[in-house]
Amino acid sequence: MSLANFYEDSEIFVTGGSGVVGKALIEKLLRSCNVRRIYVLLRPRRQLSAEQRLVKLRQATIFHVLHQEKPDELDKLVAVPGDVLLPGLGIDPAMAAQMSKVSLVYHCAATVRFDEPLRVALQLNVGGTFEAIKFAETLAHLRVFVHVSTFYSNPYLKFVEPKYYSSPMDWRLCLRVIEEVPDDGMLNALTRKLIVGFPNTYTFTKNLAESLVNDYRCRLPLIIYRPSIVLFAVDDPSPGFSPSLMGAMGLFALVGAGILKTVYLGKETRLDITPQDVGIKCMLSYTKKGQEKYQKGPPKEIPVYMSSSCTHVPHTFTQIAEQMDTLGLWKKAAFEKSLMVPGCHYTDRRWVYQFLVFTKQILPALLIDLLLRLFGKRPQLMGVVRKAYQTLEVMQPFMFNNYDSPGVTEKDEISKENHGTDFHLNPFTDPDINGLVIRVSGQMLYSIRAHLFKEDPCTLPRSQRIHTIKTIIYQGLRLILLYKLVRWIWASYLGQHF
Repeated sequence: MSLANFYEDSEIFVTGGSGVVGKALIEKLLRSCNVRRIYVLLRPRRQLSAEQRLVKLRQATIFHVLHQEKPDELDKLVAVPGDVLLPGLGIDPAMAAQMSKVSLVYHCAATVRFDEPLRVALQLNVGGTFEAIKFAETLAHLRVFVHVSTFYSNPYLKFVEPKYYSSPMDWRLCLRVIEEVPDDGMLNALTRKLIVGFPNTYTFTKNLAESLVNDYRCRLPLIIYRPSIVLFAVDDPSPGFSPSLMGAMGLFALVGAGILKTVYLGKETRLDITPQDVGIKCMLSYTKKGQEKYQKGPPKEIPVYMSSSCTHVPHTFTQIAEQMDTLGLWKKAAFEKSLMVPGCHYTDRRWVYQFLVFTKQILPALLIDLLLRLFGKRPQLMGVVRKAYQTLEVMQPFMFNNYDSPGVTEKDEISKENHGTDFHLNPFTDPDINGLVIRVSGQMLYSIRAHLFKEDPCTLPRSQRIHTIKTIIYQGLRLILLYKLVRWIWASYLGQHF
């Protein structure tokens, strides 16, 4: 059975549908699979109802190709008012009855903040998974429940395999702890002891969630999918499509905007990525494989699938960044919304990093915010610089460590099965991986410009000219400072000897 036939006329339920993975999943299902209906769990927030949030979701930039090619497919989306924090996901009985024919569940909902307080991370990543599984138990036609985890759910291992690893703590105990310890201060004080072996609450709670899913493997058809860092798409829905300003993608955007000028990381650290479109195609293939396994009876071990680029993208993060600088990609896709000359210095020396943060980020931000105040406007830049610094600080465990694995699970098999279809995995067979990475990195910058910063392509020539002027001024200032420094040293030398 082809992948398209597997999803034909299916009713699907997605939690976390407004997130990066959730939206990409919905987009691919609607554009390449003739599904009957997709139910999306949406929590009313910011005075917006679930229906109003669905309207906003349908307007997301990721659907730009779908709007042109198959706009009516978006009518298959159904808002499900609810919340993963509530019993039964907070789904109304009437809505639950309407969803009775759902056969596939994708649990994408999670907090991806590394520094989330333990209580919140447990409630969302573990408690939310528990409620999603309990709801799935009510579905009489369930074929597969897909739990979206992370490649970093076992960060204490240097080599991660596509298999289940037992958790160091019991997930039931952890959920009981947050019920019995109402004081957040006390719980936060216990955090470091509870998550020993894990660099943050995110990886700890995603590990616990896998343990929870594993405990239900004999009661429901469940699989675990572990993607690495989800970044730009290679070619689907469009080349280099950038999904969000959150996480690593936001850091690329800040470099292009001339705000992020330095990053502290190891020179040998790889950027282990899962391109958005490749990750979704793999997950759709694994869903089918998961059902095939369960048709033979509950497996002895829960099926675990992974996506990691460590076996086919050997570049370090620094190498990719330096090539982007050398090829002038920042100028070619110059952002209209930019402060200083784009570019970034990567260092593994802490003192150099702190010095550059102060001189190249904090001082310019303070100056710009001061000028904004003088003109009666609200200061903004220092807040952005502070947030970028904090984001990089909580990412430190991953900035100096490489994690190895067999790579993409069953890569050759699923590539062969989907060759020549809408689910092809051609990037895996590209003869020039280096060229592909750099080409897509450039396309990513154009996508950030168009889809995230909402900049008109017509402004690109002007932005390129401004980039050139900024570069000339910057190089001129550097020469002046160098001249002043040499003159001062020379004067000091002459003063001592004459």
